[in-house]
Amino acid sequence: MDKRRQRLLKLLWAEQDKAYALMEEYDSLPHHYGNYILFQAEGYIIRLIASYPGITVTDLANILKKTTSACSQSVRKLCDKGLVEQRRNPTNKRLYNLFLTEEGEALSKAHEKFNQTCQKITFNLLSHFTEEELEHHIAVQKKLNEAYQGDIQRSRENFLNMRKEEP
Repeated sequence: MDKRRQRLLKLLWAEQDKAYALMEEYDSLPHHYGNYILFQAEGYIIRLIASYPGITVTDLANILKKTTSACSQSVRKLCDKGLVEQRRNPTNKRLYNLFLTEEGEALSKAHEKFNQTCQKITFNLLSHFTEEELEHHIAVQKKLNEAYQGDIQRSRENFLNMRKEEP
């Protein structure tokens, strides 16, 4: 590999690391949506319940790739804030379906408006790139995602192999 290409790939790697750190920081900060302050994860749960009224905590956990316990804790906090309500499933009494309250609906709309504003700002920042340049970036990002998926798979396999070797 020539030195210029290697330098560019290292710069790309560094920018990906920077993007990850910025996204991680953004997700860790509380955000103001209407009359409520929520963390990004809570806002995402609100959006999912708005999109899938009656969803269960187990369904949320599967979508979010989190434990049911972690999702239950988040839902409990949202219920305590008066944004979400749990209703016993009429056909399976062991399940609870999740719905937004009126306040939760208002918050969902405020969250969506906030996201649209963020998207508009981002799209304006990217407006000077040509469609071809954006298509190239998408292609590169897809390959990076493929690499990340491979890293995840190998890490899972290594973890499972380590557990098998434990006494």
